[in-house]
Parts: sequence; structure tokens; C-alpha cells
Amino acid sequence: MPARIVIDEVSRCLSTPRLAPYLSAAGTDPELALALYHWNVQLAAAFQEVLAVTEIVVRNAVDAELRVWNPTRGRDYITKRAYPPEWTDLPAAPIAGVIAKPLAQARGYAKRASTGRGKDHARYRAPICHDDVLAQMSFGVWHKLLPPADPAKAGLQLLWSNALQKAFPLAPAAATAPAEVLVHDRLNRLVSLRNRVAHMESLLDVNVPARLSDVFSLLGYISPSTRDWCAGLNRVTEINKARPQP
Repeated sequence: MPARIVIDEVSRCLSTPRLAPYLSAAGTDPELALALYHWNVQLAAAFQEVLAVTEIVVRNAVDAELRVWNPTRGRDYITKRAYPPEWTDLPAAPIAGVIAKPLAQARGYAKRASTGRGKDHARYRAPICHDDVLAQMSFGVWHKLLPPADPAKAGLQLLWSNALQKAFPLAPAAATAPAEVLVHDRLNRLVSLRNRVAHMESLLDVNVPARLSDVFSLLGYISPSTRDWCAGLNRVTEINKARPQP
């Protein structure tokens, strides 16, 4: 089949709206547009590898500190229950208010996953536990627990000071922003990037080196050894350099 027919057919299947940013970047050259699309797929896959590591490391670091902090908050004034280490079961303020909706969704997803287990599953009919709910929490949750540059977020500032700064023990205070704001902003940018990657959106305008800096800085705030290990997996830099040019 002639190359032009293949290009036209692939372009038709991918759709004009999907290819629009690539055609624009390619100066309307359809062959270059498809080459850029292929590059975008490869870049997204490479980013997903380092983001997958980052998500789990951040989640576990935050969870470890919340497990320690939550029981120190006394008792829930409505249920009279003591706040447990398993904070997803009964979170104290400000967690309860800040992430009430995603936490409820995570519980629902965990219940659905539990009922879907077959008889050969090791945890068939096992009750839902904290780790089940935690596994269903999205990456976009954690930055909501961190104080942005907003003095009105006093509750989150206390949560940082009393608990979450221990999750990022090597986060530096910079001249331009305190450590908690640096962590918040890096996480926020990576959540946006992860959403673009997950939905196969265009990465043509992404500042790739800056987002890699966010990844490795966050990991370094938690564990330099894990950061270095993840850096050894990194394919993003190489793929970014191979971006097709007109």
C-alpha cells in the first residue's frame, strides 16, 4: 500500500482533533505529524515509568506519617471512637474535610475490587482493610493535604508541621518558598502531567527537564537512594532528545 494512503488512513483513525496539535507543530506535514505522535506515545510511556515509582513512594511516605499522627488526635466527637492508625477508616481533621470525596470514592473502589475476587484469590471474602483503600487513592489526593502558599490554610500548615514534613525530611526551605510549598507545587505539577500522560494528551509543550526535576527532587526529599535507583530507569531524557524535527 502506498505510504501516502497509509498516512491518510492512520490519520483518519486517530482523528483530526487528536492530530491537530501535531499537525500544527509539523507545519501541516502529515508524515511528520504522525512521527511526532509516535514520539509523544513513547515519551508518555517513559514518563509513566518514573511517575509510577513517584506515586507509590509519595503515597507510602505520607501514609506512614498519617498512621502515626492520626491516633494522636484523640476521639471523634460524633462517634466517640478513638482515631485509629488506619486513618482511612476514621480520619481526623483536617484530613476528613479536605479529602472526604476522594476517600469515599477509594472506599467504594476497594469494595468493588473485594467483591470481584474469585475463590482462588488469597483474600477471597476478606474484609476491606486500610491498605485496600489506600491502594485506591489517586495520585491527585496527596498535594491537597499539603499547604500551598496560602496563610488561610492554617489546618494544613499544622498537619505539615506535626506530621507530613517527616514524610519529606530532606525537603529544603528555599529563599523563594518554604519546604511545604515546594513539595506542594512539585506534586501539583506532576499530577497535571500524570493526567496528560494517562489520557494520551499532547506533551509537545511540556517542559520535560523541569518535570523530571520535579520527579527526582520529590524522590530525593524522601529517599536519595530511591531517587538514584529511579534515575537509572529513566528513559525520558533520551526520548525527549529524539523528538522529530521538521
